Amino acid sequence: MSNSIRPDKDDELIGDLDADVERELAKATGDDSVEQLMEQAATPPMESTGASELSAGGDAPAPRADDTSKTDASEANSKRTSESGDVEFGLKRGRIARVQNDDVFVDLMGPDGKLQGVVPLKQFDRPPRIGSIMDFVLDRIDEAEGLVFLSREGAISVLAWDQLVRGTHVEARVVATNKGGLELEMAGGIRAFMPASQIDIRHVNELEPFVGQKLSAAVQEVDRRGKRVLLSRRRFLERQRAIKRETLLKELEVDQVREGTVTSVVPYGAFVDLGGIDGLIHISDMSYERVDKPQDVLAPDQHVTVKVLKIDQGGERIRLGLKQIEPDPWDGVTDRYKKGDQVSARIVRLADFGAFVELEAGIEALLPLSEMSWKRIGKPDHVGKVGDVLKLAILQIDPGKRRMSMSLKQVQGDPWQDAQEKYPKNALVEGTVVRTTEFGAFVEVETGLEGLAHISELADRHVKSCDEIVKVGQPYQFKVLDINLTERRLSLSIKAVAESIAEGRTATAPDSTQDHTARKATKRTRPLKGGMGQQGGMGLGLKDLKL
Repeated sequence: MSNSIRPDKDDELIGDLDADVERELAKATGDDSVEQLMEQAATPPMESTGASELSAGGDAPAPRADDTSKTDASEANSKRTSESGDVEFGLKRGRIARVQNDDVFVDLMGPDGKLQGVVPLKQFDRPPRIGSIMDFVLDRIDEAEGLVFLSREGAISVLAWDQLVRGTHVEARVVATNKGGLELEMAGGIRAFMPASQIDIRHVNELEPFVGQKLSAAVQEVDRRGKRVLLSRRRFLERQRAIKRETLLKELEVDQVREGTVTSVVPYGAFVDLGGIDGLIHISDMSYERVDKPQDVLAPDQHVTVKVLKIDQGGERIRLGLKQIEPDPWDGVTDRYKKGDQVSARIVRLADFGAFVELEAGIEALLPLSEMSWKRIGKPDHVGKVGDVLKLAILQIDPGKRRMSMSLKQVQGDPWQDAQEKYPKNALVEGTVVRTTEFGAFVEVETGLEGLAHISELADRHVKSCDEIVKVGQPYQFKVLDINLTERRLSLSIKAVAESIAEGRTATAPDSTQDHTARKATKRTRPLKGGMGQQGGMGLGLKDLKL
């Protein structure tokens, strides 16, 4: 029985189906007959070939002018043989004989006579009409029962294989994933594979979300003998993107507002797909507030509205802005803030030269180190840390340069304002040594008010180093030598304190000569006790002596 269905190598095609019919058949459903499709195509009847075109053996019966002859012609047209002569893709045309239970029986005509074929009913959308002619593909042969097992799906698949050409666009549904990519199924049950690198224009980490999706792709490779198809969605997307790019470049202009999707986030910004063209949102254009990390503002696949800021090199480089969509907080800043105003501001960043403070969203100002305190400080964190809220005075506003400077010490009050009244010349004051130098020691009299005690004013002897006399952090008494409010200078002296104390002692000490004379006078006025007094040494006074 197997020989009866094996095509003879010497048999030649006796007719060709019209190209229109072939295309219609590829779109056919399960119960459409070839006759119906041929009528729709309205193609002229095929001419039979002469006897000389038959095999030399002359075993083939003469074609009849009925459906059987059409069946034989189509069968001869659809035969493909491998080098060994075995059937590789054998299309069989037959007439539906009957439908019994879950099987459909088909009458096939071949060079050796009539054969009986069977097809599973589930391969049809609905039970086929008895007598309709359809194409089937040979699955296997049961010689014991004399049955040829056919497949309706295979027939459509064979026709789909004929239409697959490298570069054509197809649709396929993802049915599974493996380590290397996606497994797909196309129309006609054709299985295909898509490598992970060909799924998208950009790298795809997760494959499972694609299962069940219907994807458009380009045919990358077709191996009909090995029944292998390689698809590339990336190639398809690149083609679509190129078409969109050309259209978009003609429409794109500076200051336009566009919709886009974030494709990637990098340390210096984020790239946005405008629909065929990628643009960059620099980190400085993401927000009017300070942005340390772009990922704090944007994420991949996020939908954004952006403004076109600049187009360079014919569209190769496009700069986009996100914050430009919102009103600029610096507009009208001089209406809200005036020089000298005292406002509350939050420290957002510290630097060696000061601190940046935020007055409101998008409005930042600089608090210089020199304006943090009336006293000398080495680092900004001596005054505050990030997040602290300070009461500050506005020193300067420059809307054009988007700059504002602040002061903390102006809010605290100037200690030099009444320093002359509190620390007049020659007054004795107490102060703490805050630092020493080669030429003297700096002394803090009160917060924000410092004076200098020159090294020559530390002692009444020669001093090689200030540390010989004073220690940093220790309090001492000083005398005010001079005070200059204009230059904010206060001259102090320890040596002068000692001299003042010595002078004070001299001024308050009693006169020794006068004291001695007083003592003598006292002795003269006092009565003598040694016999020379009024009673004399013998107890008799001289005043009563009579001569």
